[in-house]
Amino acid sequence: MAEEEAGIFVNQEQFSCPICMDLLRDPVTIPCGHNYCMECIKSYWEQKNQKKLCSCPECRQTFSPRPALNKNTLFAEVVEKLRQTGMRSPTIPGLLIFYFMSQKISK
Repeated sequence: MAEEEAGIFVNQEQFSCPICMDLLRDPVTIPCGHNYCMECIKSYWEQKNQKKLCSCPECRQTFSPRPALNKNTLFAEVVEKLRQTGMRSPTIPGLLIFYFMSQKISK
């Protein structure tokens, strides 16, 4: 059996916060499905004084009451692996080549 690395091509924007434009930190997914850093979306809602009726900065969908923010553990794991590989600034803007697992492939 040969051991090979499995690679995945990832668009950096999938794991970047649309507010701070950096890799997600403590990623949360709000009810419309968009992802943000927990602190970024909290700050956004606080700045907009959106205590009862909140909206998504991207699609403008509104939520009432303000949704609970729970860490998206899957995104957190992927982003942590991105950080560990040092892939914060890709050489090709918007595209990362991300190797995150080794798997044995029989030939």
